[in-house]
Amino acid sequence: MAKPKKDKEKDLVETVAAPSVAAEPSVAAAANGEAPPMFQGYEGWADLGRENFAAVLKANAALSEGLEAIGKEVFVYARRSFEQAAETATALLGAKTIEDVFELNTALAKANITGMIERSAKLSELSIKVANDTLAPLGGRVEATFHKLSKPLAA
Repeated sequence: MAKPKKDKEKDLVETVAAPSVAAEPSVAAAANGEAPPMFQGYEGWADLGRENFAAVLKANAALSEGLEAIGKEVFVYARRSFEQAAETATALLGAKTIEDVFELNTALAKANITGMIERSAKLSELSIKVANDTLAPLGGRVEATFHKLSKPLAA
């Protein structure tokens, strides 16, 4: 005998509903703010990516600030050099003897060499500081990324 129509409908409903009943825990977990099991690995990678991107932004900000400081220092040095050269040129126009010209030229050369050595030392210090400040946010992220990559994938 054939099954009554109501029994067929009941079997069909049970068959169709069976997968959704099995998926129900993951749907409930997602509704509670938890990731379904198949997406839990992706959240970890997404968090790692966000943290790495934030570190790159911090490094970029440190680099920008450092390069700005170096640019200002170079500008100050250039302006000071031009001022000294202008003062020396004015003094050279007023020189009465060749000895005065040599003295002024020697003084300018000494001042330029001294200034160049001082500014080079200052620029070296700034460059080291910029490099350290720029790489600081990235160092921890590299370690965290290698740690994440070295973990075996969960089965």
